[in-house]
Amino acid sequence: MKKPDLLILVIVWNLLSAFFALMGLLSVAIIVFPDATVSMWGTALPGFIFGIGIIVLILLSYIIISIIAAIGIIKNRDWGRIMGIVQAALSIFAAPVGTVAGILILVYLLRPDVEGYFKSAELSGSIQENTDK
Repeated sequence: MKKPDLLILVIVWNLLSAFFALMGLLSVAIIVFPDATVSMWGTALPGFIFGIGIIVLILLSYIIISIIAAIGIIKNRDWGRIMGIVQAALSIFAAPVGTVAGILILVYLLRPDVEGYFKSAELSGSIQENTDK
């Protein structure tokens, strides 16, 4: 079965999303955190650090999901398509570009022909692995 044409755009979106999330993570870690904590006193500092920690965890999770999705789609694995669906669903919260891209990618990855491609690619890959042994 022929590889669907728009999968390369899904891969590019996953990698760009990971890159921009990494830039956001670096800006939080390098720019915001040191300057903001200098002026914090008393009980505000622990809450601020906790909030920054949550933001860092969310961005790291998004980066990991995006990279795993891109690798899985490049390797024609169904788990890559599923991670791409998860990444697209999370992208919906990044308005306005992420919302549009997330919805388009969700619609695309849930199409029967794309799902069939990944199922057949994974099936042919497992058959090839068994014949190589």
